Amino acid sequence: MNGFLIGIANLIPGVSGGTFALILGLYDRLLGAITSITLDTIKITLQFIFGFWQKEKQSSFFSEMKRIDLWFLLFLGLGLLISVVSGAKLIQYLLQNHPAPTLALFIGLILPSLSVPYKLIEKHSFVVWLFLLPGIVLTIVPSFFMGENVGSENPLVALLTGAIAISAMILPGISGSYIMLVLGEYQIVIGKLSTITELSSIVFLMAFGIGCLVGLIVFTHFVKWLFQKYKSHTMTFLLGLILGSFFILWPFKDYANGQTIVGRSGEVKRDIQIATAKNILPQSTEDVWLPLLACLAGIGLGMGMNRLEALNEKEPEKA
Repeated sequence: MNGFLIGIANLIPGVSGGTFALILGLYDRLLGAITSITLDTIKITLQFIFGFWQKEKQSSFFSEMKRIDLWFLLFLGLGLLISVVSGAKLIQYLLQNHPAPTLALFIGLILPSLSVPYKLIEKHSFVVWLFLLPGIVLTIVPSFFMGENVGSENPLVALLTGAIAISAMILPGISGSYIMLVLGEYQIVIGKLSTITELSSIVFLMAFGIGCLVGLIVFTHFVKWLFQKYKSHTMTFLLGLILGSFFILWPFKDYANGQTIVGRSGEVKRDIQIATAKNILPQSTEDVWLPLLACLAGIGLGMGMNRLEALNEKEPEKA
């Protein structure tokens, strides 16, 4: 269920899986699991593959998998995959035909869950709460530069883009596609995927993939270090990122003037169009009712999720 929600978050304009990982209370555990994967993990896994019949290799492998929290990563990854496969068309349909209530639903879903990262802030000094501001600004400001930058097909740029994009995906409130759009690389990556059999596309996408891998390894270690040294400051900053994402999720937009990005199959990427559309006030009171109801429904769902999470936390205590 948690992986499913994280996957769905990646389909929403301007929101990342990190948002739901944080409000579900999984962010710290996810960082720990990713950063625990080392060269020894790869070495032990390869030894197991080529000698799985040996008890010593089996023991080392299963001990290592337990150390890196493999089952957690697998179930999270499976839920994410299912959500992307099963939910992508539904989300795209809702964004295409009912954008305002869909965005309002996710605002409502996130609102009550803000209590989760708030509880993780151990210090409540003025200096700590100042870290809300850069988080909010970092989410909102890039939206004013979308479409102004022209991308490059240079593999070195692809490498850097991959590293930055995957880093953004780890942060709550910022999606990788959102950052790629700011850098002017989104449409180029889509185009390279459409011509993946060509040598230039293969080189570009390989560089992009390597950048993603390097960015994931380096950035997760960096964020984990921040959690260990400056937990309250870091958590407040991440909370600011989520608050800033409400600017992107604002239901009332001039949708027609959003940036038109064409996908691999020739379809217009509705999520990008919405993320780049200008926020406006509702044109009439009739425009408000359905988004308001959707927001209230989202709040109800969010409160239900929090309740289930609280019950799950109490079960081990009873045992």
